[in-house]
Amino acid sequence: MKNYTCFLLGAVFLLLGPGTASASLDQYIEEALAHNNELAAAQATANGTTESIRKVGVLPDPVLGVEYYLESVETRTGPQEAAVSLNQRLPWPTKLSLQKQEARQQSAIANSHYQQIRLQVVRRVKEVYVEYAFNNESTRITEEGLELLRYFESVALTRYSAGKIDYSNVLKIQVELARLEERLRSLVDQNEPLRGRLNSLLGASRDTARSNPEKLPIITMNLEEEALYELARVSSPQLSGADQTVDKAKTSLEMAQKEFYPDFAFTVKTILTGEAEYGNPPDSGRDPVIAGLSINIPLFRDRRHGAVSEKQEGIRAAKDQRQQQRRDLDAAIDQGLYKYRDALRRQSLYQESIIPKIRQELEVGLQAFQDGRQSVFALLDAEKNLLEFELNQRRALADQALEVAHLEELVGSTLATWR
Repeated sequence: MKNYTCFLLGAVFLLLGPGTASASLDQYIEEALAHNNELAAAQATANGTTESIRKVGVLPDPVLGVEYYLESVETRTGPQEAAVSLNQRLPWPTKLSLQKQEARQQSAIANSHYQQIRLQVVRRVKEVYVEYAFNNESTRITEEGLELLRYFESVALTRYSAGKIDYSNVLKIQVELARLEERLRSLVDQNEPLRGRLNSLLGASRDTARSNPEKLPIITMNLEEEALYELARVSSPQLSGADQTVDKAKTSLEMAQKEFYPDFAFTVKTILTGEAEYGNPPDSGRDPVIAGLSINIPLFRDRRHGAVSEKQEGIRAAKDQRQQQRRDLDAAIDQGLYKYRDALRRQSLYQESIIPKIRQELEVGLQAFQDGRQSVFALLDAEKNLLEFELNQRRALADQALEVAHLEELVGSTLATWR
């Protein structure tokens, strides 16, 4: 009996041990990047701002004018019957280049937003995947706990039949069995909403079948913690978008300052003239050509000063916002690293110290219960402790992966190998 007990416990502990995650996570991420609607919308917006660069920074269309004289004007060279003109407006030099520069900066901001959404989608896929895997590992651990309790029940029934224990010992085990069976039903039922969340991120129908990720990924960051702050300065699309917003505000200020300078308009006009009716003047029927230049006068300067002041405030606002985003990002990285370290400590404590001791306690307790030297209450306490700490160890492993996913979103770069 003792050898059988050791074999059973050893088999259970082996099944409860840590493993590696399914490689399907990469496939899920690829599918999300290809079909997620929120990401597709951000991509379309970014594409639209890129196309908008083509419509700014170019000369306005010339204006063709045609005039017909209801009554011809008699002149020495002949009657003037109609006129044709061509007008071209020319903004002050550098106005058009500033408009195109502002459009490029707006496109860069939209692309930074797209990259933010892309990182968010990847992070959310990883989060759902980790929770999905945690739920399946919790289900498996609970099932193994049920098997162990059923074995306890069979031992207790045998000892009760032999008159060595009271029936209350059997009832206590059966109550614990019922509690664990209810937990198992809840875990199995939770798979459905998790699959729905995953399908939503992947742009698929909610009832699309998915293979359950059976193992949690064991994630360890590849970079030193201090390197994350500098990496975020370089790779974070949030900070990149903030920098572009400041640059765009500066360009807007330059454009407002250029409004103090005039724009020009050049006109070429010809008057259609018929042949002279009397005499034979040398210029008879000749169409005169008139060239003209007009300049708008930036006379009302107060509104222009108001526009400049407005853009200056916009620069200050953009710089303050950028500075706050940097501080917020550093604080978020601080918090993420703390949670990552805390999960790492918990996982190590449970895996290397607490769980081996509880396994040993349970094995000794089971043998003592079979020999009549220990009550069922102490045995069940050890079993419940093992189950809870096994689940806590998996929870710590899941939290560790979740914090790495969050940190990857913050710094805009992959920090670990997800397998």
